[in-house]
Amino acid sequence: MSTESAASGGGSVGEEFDANIGLLGAVAIGVGTMIAAGIFVLSGLAVSKVGTVAIVSFLLAALVACITAGAYAEFSSVYQESGGGYMYVDKTFDTDLTYLMGWTMILGYPASAAFYLASFSDWFAEFIYPLMGIPHGSAPYWIPGLAVLALLVGLNVKGGEESNKFQIGVTALKVALIALFLYGGLKTFQADVVTTSFAQHIGELTKIGTTSALVFITFFGFSAIATNAEEIKKPGRTIPRAIYVSIAFVVFVYTLVVLVIVLAVNDGAFKQFLAGQVPAVGAPSEAVGYIASHGEVAMAYAAQYYLGNVGFYIIIVGALFSMLSAANATILAGSRVNLALSRRGHLPSGFEELSESGTPYKAVLLTGAFILTFLVVFTIVFGRALGLFGLELGVEGVTQFANALLISGLTVVNVALIFSRRRHPDLDRGFEVPLVPYLPVVGILANLVLLYNVGWTALGIALVAELVGAALYFVLASDASEEELEAETPTATSQPTLHGRDYRLLVSIADVDDVGQLMRTAVDLVRDRDGEILVLNVVNTPRQMSLGDQRRVASQENRRLVREAMSVAEEAGVPVSGTVRYAHEPENAILNTAEQYDTGGILVGWGGDRSGRRNVVLGSTVDDVVREADADVFVEKVGDGAAEAADGHVRSVLLPIAGGPHTELAAETARVIAESTGASVHAVRVVSPADGSVADAESHLQSVADVFEGSDVHLETRVIEHDDVSAALVEAAADHDLTVVGSSREGLFEQNVFGTVPENVGDGVRAPTLMVQRDVGASSRFRRLLGSD
Repeated sequence: MSTESAASGGGSVGEEFDANIGLLGAVAIGVGTMIAAGIFVLSGLAVSKVGTVAIVSFLLAALVACITAGAYAEFSSVYQESGGGYMYVDKTFDTDLTYLMGWTMILGYPASAAFYLASFSDWFAEFIYPLMGIPHGSAPYWIPGLAVLALLVGLNVKGGEESNKFQIGVTALKVALIALFLYGGLKTFQADVVTTSFAQHIGELTKIGTTSALVFITFFGFSAIATNAEEIKKPGRTIPRAIYVSIAFVVFVYTLVVLVIVLAVNDGAFKQFLAGQVPAVGAPSEAVGYIASHGEVAMAYAAQYYLGNVGFYIIIVGALFSMLSAANATILAGSRVNLALSRRGHLPSGFEELSESGTPYKAVLLTGAFILTFLVVFTIVFGRALGLFGLELGVEGVTQFANALLISGLTVVNVALIFSRRRHPDLDRGFEVPLVPYLPVVGILANLVLLYNVGWTALGIALVAELVGAALYFVLASDASEEELEAETPTATSQPTLHGRDYRLLVSIADVDDVGQLMRTAVDLVRDRDGEILVLNVVNTPRQMSLGDQRRVASQENRRLVREAMSVAEEAGVPVSGTVRYAHEPENAILNTAEQYDTGGILVGWGGDRSGRRNVVLGSTVDDVVREADADVFVEKVGDGAAEAADGHVRSVLLPIAGGPHTELAAETARVIAESTGASVHAVRVVSPADGSVADAESHLQSVADVFEGSDVHLETRVIEHDDVSAALVEAAADHDLTVVGSSREGLFEQNVFGTVPENVGDGVRAPTLMVQRDVGASSRFRRLLGSD
């Protein structure tokens, strides 16, 4: 692990893992998760439902997985950070709604781990308890699962390298044992048995679909590979290869296992063997019914039939170790999702804390706590004997619950891929999914079909879990802590030394040519309030760059730009401090800095270009700051000739009047600038000649005059009659050095940022224009959850 800190102020820049997982280790994570309880438990369940057609169900599930795996492979070649699907969605959509995707994943991974451990308990109680002299039903069957959970959590807390070595070893062992099972079973291969079973079930489309949904959890192991991206060597190249190698190998193995189980359950000698081995079967004629209701142990008895007692117990041990490795890989993946949520402020910052061995131990413990909860709820409280209140869930219940969550997450990742291609076409993608958006759309539809087939009980429980997550976010989540804000947009320099004034104005500086104009405005605004200025420069880092790599792209030019801006305020005798921050999205750095240092106002420059793109008005950074800031916002036009016109000598200020809190702030702003520069202020109200509302207009102008009462500023007011408000104001502004206009926006959901008239004025006037918006107290958390995307 490497840790980097900011300069003397010690601001945290971030922590990184040591990349110690190669292609073999990545494949071991995928195969270890896929060849686990799925092959030992779900193969038998699938055969009991649709016979040989279970191969079709597995292939359908694998095909759907492959489509979404392509999205994971592409994203992993761009964003080489831990977090998997949640992180990809969070990078694509700039909204806190991505928290729900994270919540889905931090429940989905533990639920799948609970399935593996519940299966472990079933097999242990069924086959190992008797060897230990423990009669059936005399000891709780779930104790082994809880014991193994404690062991695996401890292993993952200790360190990722130990967990990776364990994963490779166990995966190699179980593949060898499965090969032994296949060797024994395929020696009895009979084509007619396979084809007869296939013909009997191929028309059962509903059962095929529900079986595909049941076994889908088997293939979700590909996502566990991407979730550990920071610990994988050359992730952009290794992860896509590991994903498809894993899926191809697992499909091959599952096909052969299904064939062997089909051969067994259609073998009269096997039925007689089962009747003699299992007292509950009774007669050979009852063997098929037993397999139908106890499909999860069918492979074990098939192994005993083909390989004898020695082979039987070898397979039992292999199955138990397989379930261990799958649970281990899932704990590893789930903890990294928790880590990613913590880094982005969706979980408390403590969950990204690393131990001395470089392990996010608190994230691991949280994953373990969720697994324990699901084990208790599904296998103890609502487990066997119809559970509590007559509701029986058990192993199949937790499987379908996990599937409901994980399939939902995969659907959103496919959606994110489509949007990512459109919003960020210039990203360097080491791997690209073909036929976008068509192939992801197919993946979305296929996932929805699987989701429909998981069953209403599982969907209902998953929906309740999602509602609980949403409630936790709104009820318990507070504004991000200073540590969380710092982690999201790290400080490159030492922390700014503030001056303790009651009012603080944040000035975002991006270009050396804008420094003079913006800082003169800032000095005027702050001096009137006896406040201080905080200068911010944002280092816009590539989206695929991890937080830990950002410090390397800082330059002396960023610091020099901040120092130059600070010098303007120092010469004017105004308290000032400065900082440089890293961010993938500059607006996040501006908003986080404003929140972290409790600024009352934000001043940003606008180049004068209207993009014309959908949902983008003044530019994505400015738009988001205006929409989401919990502070007064000042946007000054600094481009398109405005910089040349801004010579520092403001003699005349135009103040359009529209009414409302934003107009009041515009009047206050015009006053303080005029007091500083000695300029006169000309307040105007435009009315339509047809309306005949000149008297009302004069009343509005008189209310603004109250703002200037007691001031030495020369104020003139007049009413302009014109059919086009914007055109009238643009024409009037030609006679003034500065225009200060308040927002006319009426609602949160309007596309316009300030409103049509202020934006048209800013667009049409060559001289500097200052658009202002009063903070009316709406919660930024609510606004940012809804998102401007």
